[in-house]
Amino acid sequence: MSTEHSLSAPTYAPVMAEAQNYMRWVLDQFRGEFGKSVLEVGIGHGGYSAHMPPDTQYWGLDIDPEIVANARANFPHRDFFCADITAADFPDRLGHLAPDSILCANVIEHIEDDRLAVTNLLHILKPGGRLLLLVPAIPALYNDLDRLAGHFRRYTRSRLTAAIPLEICTIKRMHFFNSIGALGWYANKLKRHHSIENANVSGQVRFFDRYVLPISKAADRLLAGSFGQSLIAVVRKS
Repeated sequence: MSTEHSLSAPTYAPVMAEAQNYMRWVLDQFRGEFGKSVLEVGIGHGGYSAHMPPDTQYWGLDIDPEIVANARANFPHRDFFCADITAADFPDRLGHLAPDSILCANVIEHIEDDRLAVTNLLHILKPGGRLLLLVPAIPALYNDLDRLAGHFRRYTRSRLTAAIPLEICTIKRMHFFNSIGALGWYANKLKRHHSIENANVSGQVRFFDRYVLPISKAADRLLAGSFGQSLIAVVRKS
Protein backbone atom coordinates (compact mmCIF):
# COMPACT_ATOMS: atom_id res chain seq x y z
CA MET A 1 0.00 0.00 0.00
CA SER A 2 1.24 3.49 -0.79
CA THR A 3 2.10 5.68 2.17
CA GLU A 4 1.34 8.82 0.22
CA HIS A 5 -1.64 11.12 0.63
CA SER A 6 -4.95 10.01 -0.86
CA LEU A 7 -5.10 10.53 -4.62
CA SER A 8 -8.66 11.80 -4.30
CA ALA A 9 -7.54 14.84 -2.31
CA PRO A 10 -5.72 17.80 -3.88
CA THR A 11 -2.19 18.18 -2.54
CA TYR A 12 -1.44 21.59 -4.03
CA ALA A 13 -3.35 24.75 -4.90
CA PRO A 14 -4.00 24.88 -8.67
CA VAL A 15 -3.13 28.59 -8.60
CA MET A 16 0.51 27.56 -8.10
CA ALA A 17 0.64 26.98 -11.87
CA GLU A 18 0.45 30.78 -12.20
CA ALA A 19 3.31 31.43 -9.77
CA GLN A 20 5.97 31.59 -12.46
CA ASN A 21 8.23 33.97 -10.53
CA TYR A 22 8.21 31.67 -7.53
CA MET A 23 9.02 28.62 -9.64
CA ARG A 24 11.99 30.37 -11.24
CA TRP A 25 13.16 31.45 -7.78
CA VAL A 26 13.01 27.86 -6.51
CA LEU A 27 15.08 26.60 -9.43
CA ASP A 28 17.57 29.44 -8.86
CA GLN A 29 18.33 27.83 -5.48
CA PHE A 30 19.75 24.86 -7.36
CA ARG A 31 21.70 26.77 -9.98
CA GLY A 32 24.80 24.83 -10.96
CA GLU A 33 23.49 21.58 -9.43
CA PHE A 34 21.50 20.29 -12.41
CA GLY A 35 23.29 17.78 -14.59
CA LYS A 36 22.63 16.76 -18.17
CA SER A 37 19.49 14.88 -17.14
CA VAL A 38 16.86 15.62 -14.50
CA LEU A 39 13.95 13.68 -13.07
CA GLU A 40 11.29 15.86 -11.46
CA VAL A 41 9.37 13.97 -8.77
CA GLY A 42 5.85 15.11 -7.90
CA ILE A 43 5.05 17.13 -11.02
CA GLY A 44 1.77 18.54 -9.70
CA HIS A 45 0.90 21.41 -12.01
CA GLY A 46 3.81 20.54 -14.31
CA GLY A 47 5.20 24.05 -14.12
CA TYR A 48 8.85 23.35 -13.32
CA SER A 49 9.41 21.53 -16.60
CA ALA A 50 9.04 24.81 -18.50
CA HIS A 51 11.88 26.41 -16.49
CA MET A 52 14.52 23.70 -16.66
CA PRO A 53 17.99 24.60 -17.92
CA PRO A 54 18.22 24.40 -21.74
CA ASP A 55 19.54 21.22 -23.35
CA THR A 56 18.60 19.17 -20.27
CA GLN A 57 17.09 15.71 -20.69
CA TYR A 58 13.91 15.92 -18.60
CA TRP A 59 11.61 13.28 -17.17
CA GLY A 60 8.61 13.89 -14.90
CA LEU A 61 7.12 11.49 -12.37
CA ASP A 62 4.00 11.44 -10.19
CA ILE A 63 1.96 8.89 -8.27
CA ASP A 64 -1.33 10.25 -9.66
CA PRO A 65 -2.30 8.86 -13.11
CA GLU A 66 -4.55 11.86 -13.86
CA ILE A 67 -1.73 14.32 -13.20
CA VAL A 68 0.60 12.31 -15.43
CA ALA A 69 -2.01 12.19 -18.22
CA ASN A 70 -2.54 15.97 -18.02
CA ALA A 71 1.21 16.58 -18.10
CA ARG A 72 1.58 14.40 -21.18
CA ALA A 73 -1.20 16.35 -22.90
CA ASN A 74 0.23 19.75 -21.94
CA PHE A 75 3.88 18.91 -22.62
CA PRO A 76 3.85 16.32 -25.44
CA HIS A 77 7.60 16.74 -26.03
CA ARG A 78 8.37 15.60 -22.46
CA ASP A 79 8.42 12.10 -20.96
CA PHE A 80 6.28 11.44 -17.88
CA PHE A 81 5.92 8.33 -15.72
CA CYS A 82 3.45 7.18 -13.08
CA ALA A 83 5.07 5.48 -10.08
CA ASP A 84 5.11 5.35 -6.27
CA ILE A 85 8.55 6.30 -4.96
CA THR A 86 7.92 4.25 -1.79
CA ALA A 87 7.23 1.02 -3.70
CA ALA A 88 9.68 -1.84 -3.18
CA ASP A 89 10.13 -2.25 -6.93
CA PHE A 90 10.62 1.45 -7.65
CA PRO A 91 14.43 1.25 -8.21
CA ASP A 92 13.93 -1.68 -10.61
CA ARG A 93 11.12 0.04 -12.53
CA LEU A 94 12.79 3.44 -12.93
CA GLY A 95 16.47 2.58 -12.60
CA HIS A 96 16.88 2.54 -16.37
CA LEU A 97 16.57 6.33 -16.39
CA ALA A 98 19.70 6.86 -14.23
CA PRO A 99 19.38 10.67 -14.02
CA ASP A 100 22.29 12.71 -12.75
CA SER A 101 19.93 15.10 -10.95
CA ILE A 102 16.55 14.63 -9.28
CA LEU A 103 14.31 17.56 -8.31
CA CYS A 104 11.96 16.71 -5.44
CA ALA A 105 10.14 19.92 -4.45
CA ASN A 106 7.38 19.77 -1.83
CA VAL A 107 6.92 16.01 -2.07
CA ILE A 108 8.37 14.02 0.84
CA GLU A 109 6.28 15.84 3.44
CA HIS A 110 3.31 13.98 1.89
CA ILE A 111 4.92 10.61 2.59
CA GLU A 112 4.84 8.90 5.98
CA ASP A 113 8.10 7.00 5.40
CA ASP A 114 10.09 9.86 3.91
CA ARG A 115 13.43 8.12 4.47
CA LEU A 116 12.32 5.20 2.29
CA ALA A 117 11.29 7.63 -0.45
CA VAL A 118 14.62 9.47 -0.34
CA THR A 119 16.55 6.19 -0.31
CA ASN A 120 14.68 4.91 -3.37
CA LEU A 121 15.39 8.15 -5.25
CA LEU A 122 19.08 7.93 -4.41
CA HIS A 123 19.17 4.34 -5.69
CA ILE A 124 18.21 5.42 -9.23
CA LEU A 125 20.52 8.46 -9.21
CA LYS A 126 23.89 8.18 -10.92
CA PRO A 127 26.93 8.10 -8.60
CA GLY A 128 28.01 11.68 -8.00
CA GLY A 129 24.53 12.91 -8.96
CA ARG A 130 22.49 15.43 -6.97
CA LEU A 131 19.17 15.00 -5.20
CA LEU A 132 17.62 18.46 -4.91
CA LEU A 133 15.12 18.71 -2.07
CA LEU A 134 12.70 21.43 -1.05
CA VAL A 135 10.41 20.79 1.94
CA PRO A 136 8.17 22.91 4.19
CA ALA A 137 10.06 24.07 7.29
CA ILE A 138 9.46 24.90 10.96
CA PRO A 139 6.96 22.55 12.68
CA ALA A 140 5.46 25.46 14.63
CA LEU A 141 4.08 26.84 11.36
CA TYR A 142 1.94 23.74 10.72
CA ASN A 143 -1.64 24.85 10.05
CA ASP A 144 -4.87 23.99 8.22
CA LEU A 145 -3.23 24.46 4.83
CA ASP A 146 -0.64 21.80 5.67
CA ARG A 147 -3.34 19.45 6.90
CA LEU A 148 -5.55 20.00 3.86
CA ALA A 149 -2.60 19.39 1.54
CA GLY A 150 -1.85 16.09 3.27
CA HIS A 151 1.41 17.09 4.94
CA PHE A 152 2.60 14.64 7.57
CA ARG A 153 5.09 17.20 8.89
CA ARG A 154 7.10 20.38 8.49
CA TYR A 155 10.85 20.00 8.85
CA THR A 156 13.70 21.11 11.04
CA ARG A 157 17.28 20.69 9.85
CA SER A 158 17.68 17.62 12.06
CA ARG A 159 14.39 16.07 10.87
CA LEU A 160 15.35 16.49 7.22
CA THR A 161 18.82 15.09 7.91
CA ALA A 162 17.17 12.05 9.51
CA ALA A 163 15.31 11.38 6.24
CA ILE A 164 18.59 11.21 4.28
CA PRO A 165 20.58 7.92 4.34
CA LEU A 166 24.06 9.33 4.90
CA GLU A 167 25.67 5.92 4.38
CA ILE A 168 25.14 6.33 0.62
CA CYS A 169 25.34 10.10 0.20
CA THR A 170 26.52 13.40 1.65
CA ILE A 171 24.64 16.62 2.28
CA LYS A 172 26.39 19.27 0.21
CA ARG A 173 24.36 22.14 1.68
CA MET A 174 21.16 22.81 3.58
CA HIS A 175 19.52 26.16 4.27
CA PHE A 176 16.19 27.85 4.86
CA PHE A 177 14.35 29.58 2.02
CA ASN A 178 11.62 32.24 1.67
CA SER A 179 11.74 34.13 4.96
CA ILE A 180 8.78 36.44 4.33
CA GLY A 181 6.74 33.45 3.21
CA ALA A 182 7.22 31.99 6.69
CA LEU A 183 5.58 35.06 8.21
CA GLY A 184 2.65 34.72 5.82
CA TRP A 185 2.31 31.04 6.67
CA TYR A 186 2.21 31.93 10.36
CA ALA A 187 -0.56 34.45 9.65
CA ASN A 188 -2.55 31.64 8.03
CA LYS A 189 -2.20 29.66 11.25
CA LEU A 190 -4.27 32.33 12.99
CA LYS A 191 -7.39 31.64 10.91
CA ARG A 192 -9.37 28.60 9.82
CA HIS A 193 -9.09 27.20 6.31
CA HIS A 194 -11.42 24.61 4.80
CA SER A 195 -9.89 24.28 1.33
CA ILE A 196 -6.61 24.97 -0.49
CA GLU A 197 -8.56 25.79 -3.65
CA ASN A 198 -10.52 28.83 -2.46
CA ALA A 199 -10.29 32.47 -3.57
CA ASN A 200 -8.48 33.56 -0.41
CA VAL A 201 -5.60 31.13 -0.93
CA SER A 202 -5.42 31.93 -4.65
CA GLY A 203 -5.30 35.65 -3.91
CA GLN A 204 -2.47 35.18 -1.43
CA VAL A 205 -0.41 33.19 -3.95
CA ARG A 206 -0.90 35.76 -6.72
CA PHE A 207 -0.10 38.69 -4.42
CA PHE A 208 3.04 37.02 -3.11
CA ASP A 209 4.27 36.07 -6.58
CA ARG A 210 3.80 39.58 -7.97
CA TYR A 211 4.65 41.88 -5.07
CA VAL A 212 6.12 40.14 -2.00
CA LEU A 213 8.62 37.80 -3.63
CA PRO A 214 11.25 40.51 -4.34
CA ILE A 215 11.10 41.55 -0.67
CA SER A 216 11.56 37.95 0.47
CA LYS A 217 14.54 37.58 -1.87
CA ALA A 218 16.19 40.58 -0.26
CA ALA A 219 15.36 39.35 3.25
CA ASP A 220 16.82 35.92 2.45
CA ARG A 221 20.10 37.51 1.44
CA LEU A 222 20.25 39.36 4.76
CA LEU A 223 19.34 36.29 6.81
CA ALA A 224 21.77 34.03 4.90
CA GLY A 225 19.45 31.04 4.95
CA SER A 226 18.88 31.01 8.70
CA PHE A 227 15.05 31.25 8.61
CA GLY A 228 12.32 30.53 6.09
CA GLN A 229 9.09 28.86 5.06
CA SER A 230 11.02 26.02 3.39
CA LEU A 231 14.24 24.08 3.71
CA ILE A 232 16.54 23.48 0.73
CA ALA A 233 18.97 20.55 0.66
CA VAL A 234 21.44 19.48 -2.02
CA VAL A 235 22.42 15.83 -1.53
CA ARG A 236 25.27 14.20 -3.44
CA LYS A 237 25.19 10.46 -4.03
CA SER A 238 28.45 8.71 -3.16
